[in-house]
Amino acid sequence: MQSKHKILFGSMMAGILLLAACSGNGGNPASPSAQPSASAQNGNTQGGKTEDEAPVEIKIMANYTKPELTDSDKQFIEEIEKLNNVKLNFEIPPATGYSEQLQLMLASGTYPDVVMFTDTANQSFQNAVKDGLLIPVNEYIENAEYLQQYTYQASWDQLKMNQDDNIYGIPRTSVVRNDAYFVRQDWLDKIGFEVPADFAVTLDEFAYILEQFTKGDPDDNQKNDTYGYGGAYNGNKVLDPIVPGAFNLTGWQAAEGGEYAYMNPLYDRNGDNFKKALEFSARMYTSGYFDPDSATNDYSKQRERFVKGLTGVFPGFSGHYDRLINDLKQTNADAELTYLFVKNENGEVKGGSLAASSTGLWGFWGITSTAKNPQKIVDVLNSWISDDMWDKTAKGYEGVDYVVVGDKKAPTDPPAVVAEVRQSTMRRANDTSFFLTVSLTDEQRAKIVPWLEKSIETVVPAKDNAFIPEAAKKPDFMDYTKTWQQTIMQIIMGEKPVSEFDSLLEGWYKNGGGDYVQQMNDYIAKMESSK
Repeated sequence: MQSKHKILFGSMMAGILLLAACSGNGGNPASPSAQPSASAQNGNTQGGKTEDEAPVEIKIMANYTKPELTDSDKQFIEEIEKLNNVKLNFEIPPATGYSEQLQLMLASGTYPDVVMFTDTANQSFQNAVKDGLLIPVNEYIENAEYLQQYTYQASWDQLKMNQDDNIYGIPRTSVVRNDAYFVRQDWLDKIGFEVPADFAVTLDEFAYILEQFTKGDPDDNQKNDTYGYGGAYNGNKVLDPIVPGAFNLTGWQAAEGGEYAYMNPLYDRNGDNFKKALEFSARMYTSGYFDPDSATNDYSKQRERFVKGLTGVFPGFSGHYDRLINDLKQTNADAELTYLFVKNENGEVKGGSLAASSTGLWGFWGITSTAKNPQKIVDVLNSWISDDMWDKTAKGYEGVDYVVVGDKKAPTDPPAVVAEVRQSTMRRANDTSFFLTVSLTDEQRAKIVPWLEKSIETVVPAKDNAFIPEAAKKPDFMDYTKTWQQTIMQIIMGEKPVSEFDSLLEGWYKNGGGDYVQQMNDYIAKMESSK
């Protein structure tokens, strides 16, 4: 097995053996005019091997945090290979240098068969599509039963790079959801706050929790050393307003009157939802309820300070409960967690995204123009999330990833190493069972299932499919974006009044924002008309 699946390193320019590597929309995103390949016409979406047929070699390049394959990865890959009659060769560059290695590979003229891209906004991906280095996958996915069943339609739409029917990749799906807040249950008990049965609080109740966690000595150590909210900067290294869903900030939606058919509340000159969100966040920050390090925290520091017991509210995905509670209890064995959503002024829980929509696309696999058998690549990815393989994809193998105690799976001792290739190559849309790990007790499972379900039930998908208008690439717009980000940060931190946002928004429209909104409207209208 070691020689069969060894990881190949070295210069990407010197010759590369490259790495192999979820929504039931029920629809068929493939082009109606596309002709399926021979294997697809024969219904051979799970591979299959004839006696005299040699395995098809597939070279794959992907982005994982570690280059080493675990025993579980190797066992899973071997099963996938037999199922599809393929030989998978992996190249896993260091995660921190993946973008650079990707650029080198694309410039080399020597390509793997399939490549992991992290984002459709990635310039390397856009250039690869433009230059014909990647091919549309439409004809190969027509009979890919599980890809069709467990991929969001919005994920396919996001990969229509030329705004036609051609799809340039196979989505690696994540769960589209409305993330809320982990909250210290033991601290809530200390301040006498009872969690509602539906885990949803009002904005005033949320503010009260932040205040009491800051001023009420919730850890009972007789010191003034805790804070309500643990903040962190975003990808642009500035703070975002908190609890956006409470202010109906759900990205690009159909407009209720006004000049445009579609509008994002961030850019709505006829509404004040974003200003209200800024006002609330500024009030919480200037009242001292934010961790004072929020403006300089990245995600790791934000999480670390929550685990250390410095903050009591931490934004995150409820499916990560097991890791978070385990780390928290290493610091404080008595610590407990709950999960809270914040209602809007109408008493509803709704959430989405501030800017670009989440389509469920958690990276994707691009098939190169030099791939000898694109259908086999699709067959492999399709089988990864098939009914026959899904439990192994999600949970692994008995004796390797878990043991069976009675009729239940339980962790091995010591716990198994995370099998990233097995678990993080493909996922199913809307499948929360993936996050119910074997380390969870029955009590913990019963606790987090309602959180997961509510996260999915209350998400409001935006209509932009993470599309970036050409206006966003203009120098004036790009320069003003920096002004926008800096001013939003200053407003939240109390350095400028909320009223400053009015002139900021007008300046945005004058510096290309008007073109941006119009181009986004044109895109959404085109995508909506094709449904």
